[in-house]
Amino acid sequence: MKNKALIFRVLTVALGLMGIAMLVSGLVLRHLDEANKTVPQQAEMPEAYIEEFFSGEDNTPRIEDYIEPAANTTGA
Repeated sequence: MKNKALIFRVLTVALGLMGIAMLVSGLVLRHLDEANKTVPQQAEMPEAYIEEFFSGEDNTPRIEDYIEPAANTTGA
């Protein structure tokens, strides 16, 4: 009977310690995740890129200027 009580106590303490370790590691990971979500101080897209591709009144990219013409497959 005493062996069962001792095993129960050891398992209870082990599970408690593992739970505390998981709680602390979760808090640390949440803190690290929030630290990585900081807002950048400057725009991530360069201003020259924005002006080049989105300078129209309707803010649509001028992709036609950058499409290569289709290859000549007639063999001539």
